[in-house]
Amino acid sequence: MPAGTRLTPGAIAAAAMSGAGQVAVGTRPRIAIVTTGDELVQPGRPIAPGQIPDSNGVMLAAMLAGDVADPIQPHHIPDDRDKIAKILKELARRHDVIVTVGGASVGDHDHVRGALEQAGGRLDFWRIAMRPGKPLIAGRLGDAILLGLPGNPSSAFVTATLFLLPLVRHLAGARDPLPLLQRAPLAAPLAAGGTRRDYMRARLDGGRLSPLVGQESGLTLPLATADALLIREIGAAARDCGEMADYIAVA
Repeated sequence: MPAGTRLTPGAIAAAAMSGAGQVAVGTRPRIAIVTTGDELVQPGRPIAPGQIPDSNGVMLAAMLAGDVADPIQPHHIPDDRDKIAKILKELARRHDVIVTVGGASVGDHDHVRGALEQAGGRLDFWRIAMRPGKPLIAGRLGDAILLGLPGNPSSAFVTATLFLLPLVRHLAGARDPLPLLQRAPLAAPLAAGGTRRDYMRARLDGGRLSPLVGQESGLTLPLATADALLIREIGAAARDCGEMADYIAVA
């Protein structure tokens, strides 16, 4: 097995059969998740008008559960730039990756970019031509990498799939950290692409791809039923039922 091979149960059995009592492995990175927003409340608690449950923190912790050093307990910070900057500095001292959720766009309550700079960090890039997930932030704070995900659940899920999980696997030494691109025929016609690459929540039924109803980035129900991200390229021509399309499998 070459370096970077994931140690699945089968790989462990093969290593043991070869006579190895120990193998050299990568280090699982230390990850912190920080959700931002005055409107968020802990899941399960009563909700007042104008509030919503914080679904992103637990979603991302579950996505990362098999790839991190320790179980993740998400942090939550209100929309306060000073408080965000302070906790980012504290987390950077003892984590390899800081994942913020929300506060990545250009509204009055979007403070992550400013807090990163206030904490002494460096912005590497901001915004990508993709949907959902355009206001993605990447930067450095000390020795830690900061990845700022958008706050809408579908945007957070898609950007975590495409950027966060590959980053974490790369830091752990994976040989192939990027998601596997696959192809399947469409079960329904697909409209032409626009000015951003689309990652549409979809189902793979009978070997055919079907985009789910409700592609708005704030919806969570499609995330509960999707098992694929159907990719529609920028400016792609419309496609008919049965034509091939690229997708990424998701859990």
